[in-house]
Amino acid sequence: MKTSDLIRVLTAGAAPVKRASAGRLLVFGAAAGVLAALALLALWLGLQPLAPAMHERWFWMKAGYGAALAVAGGLLLLRLARPGARLGWAAVAIGGAAAAVMCGMSVMDMARTSPAHRLDLWLGSSWDLCPLRIIALSAPVFVGLLLALRRLAPTRLVLTGAAAGLTAGALAACVYGLYCEETAAPFVATWYTLGIGTCALLGALVGRRALRW
Repeated sequence: MKTSDLIRVLTAGAAPVKRASAGRLLVFGAAAGVLAALALLALWLGLQPLAPAMHERWFWMKAGYGAALAVAGGLLLLRLARPGARLGWAAVAIGGAAAAVMCGMSVMDMARTSPAHRLDLWLGSSWDLCPLRIIALSAPVFVGLLLALRRLAPTRLVLTGAAAGLTAGALAACVYGLYCEETAAPFVATWYTLGIGTCALLGALVGRRALRW
């Protein structure tokens, strides 16, 4: 059989893939993972009183930071799920802007705090647990994204795994914020970012093998 004949046989009856199908798969995988992470948080650590927390600036600071990084990671995944697609600059711009705003808030918080109390502002009371908890809560979100990606066609596996880890870590940070009562921007900029960044690194390592066709 000639190559052209084989191609015709393999593509017989094939229909174009809808452009929105990748997005739906990724959103469904992420949503299922977030629900699992919420259940894990409720059973493991519980929730802080949300009614008063939602009236505080620091609650939305953490939620906004995690959400912005999740959007950046999600935009990367939408591109990476399709072979040959360019990454574009939107994800970099959103992630960079979120990091810049958080760093700016951290500098202002440090400047307003006396030198004797700056270490406490930076470490809070849970600096050693925060990154580990974010990593643990990211696991079900990462699995959901991984299952979605395996139904798509990523070719840059390390980068795709890193983007999935970034997205999972950022969404897990949003979930963890429902429990965490730390209020300082320097804490969030350091320890939340460390947890999310570690998720991206682990995602790159796992994606290299788990996303092979």
